[in-house]
Amino acid sequence: MLKLNIRAFFFNAQTDYLPYYKNFSFKVDANKKIIDLLNMIKEKNSNFSFPTKNTILKINEHIVGEDETLATITEKLGTQLQIDPALAYRSNNGLILDDSDFMESFELLSEFSDNEDRAYYQSLYPLHYASGSFIYNHEYIGDAILLLASRLITKNPEKEDEILEAINDEFNGIVHCEYENNILNGQDYTQVIENLKKKILKSVNPSFIEKICDLVVKKRVYTLSNDSISKRKFALYTTDPKASEIQDQTEKIIQRKNAKFINFPMSTRLAGQSIIQTNPQLAYKKAGTMLLDALDHGADTLLFTNDEDLTLFDSIIHKCEKAVGRPIELQLISLKKFNNEPQKEIA
Repeated sequence: MLKLNIRAFFFNAQTDYLPYYKNFSFKVDANKKIIDLLNMIKEKNSNFSFPTKNTILKINEHIVGEDETLATITEKLGTQLQIDPALAYRSNNGLILDDSDFMESFELLSEFSDNEDRAYYQSLYPLHYASGSFIYNHEYIGDAILLLASRLITKNPEKEDEILEAINDEFNGIVHCEYENNILNGQDYTQVIENLKKKILKSVNPSFIEKICDLVVKKRVYTLSNDSISKRKFALYTTDPKASEIQDQTEKIIQRKNAKFINFPMSTRLAGQSIIQTNPQLAYKKAGTMLLDALDHGADTLLFTNDEDLTLFDSIIHKCEKAVGRPIELQLISLKKFNNEPQKEIA
């Protein structure tokens, strides 16, 4: 049996001004499914609502479907679970979404699609609402339509230019996509979407980051002397596949140095790196949001496992401040140098 502590989302557009949460505790069989848990919450509170078709939801920032077992959920996410709509701003009644935008996106490619293509697209319903790009652009066309575009280009290469044009809207198209696999146990489509972006770009300029780095005088990159470490509050940013292990190791090192380690929600999320060439303004906003997330959770120093990320964010931090409308008073430090090469601060 599992003991679950649940924080569940409530909202009814007809009666509520703002969403709210209620807490529940359950002892359940680990073999039960998400749909069983939703029904248990409904039994305890009749105001709890969830869809009976295309049932997807967000649990601890991961999209899951109704058939996922609680054993799998708790193995990966623990027993403290927050339940939200797959996309909160499209909620009109609890976990039930206004999902009219899903098939609206399909219309972009409907003229190139047959019934099998339509069915394939409909199978990507969870992927559409798993996209983090909606946070920054509510009118974004979604990641699912990009997968359909890739499929259609493979089937009809002579239509490639027309298909690419259909998904390349300046304001809401593929340039707004920074894909991350946010579906629990979901298939990763990073390479498919990157290949699609390359078709649109035609060529990728590998020196772009180096060029923009030369435009800004760096003022935020530091290394530290050992005697100053205990005075600081450190956070870590990493997109390494072994992020959890690296975070645990870094936290232990920092605690041994009598300093404080700060966790923040965006510590492992992409923050504009993959769209800096195609959509720099959005990249500045995403990077600024990540940096502010670390700052607002109490950090004054941000460590980076990837020196390319450090160089990029340092070079654009002033543009990030402009994009988010706030100063970002963080010192940026390479984790490698922090661990191996203690030096005096560089002004």
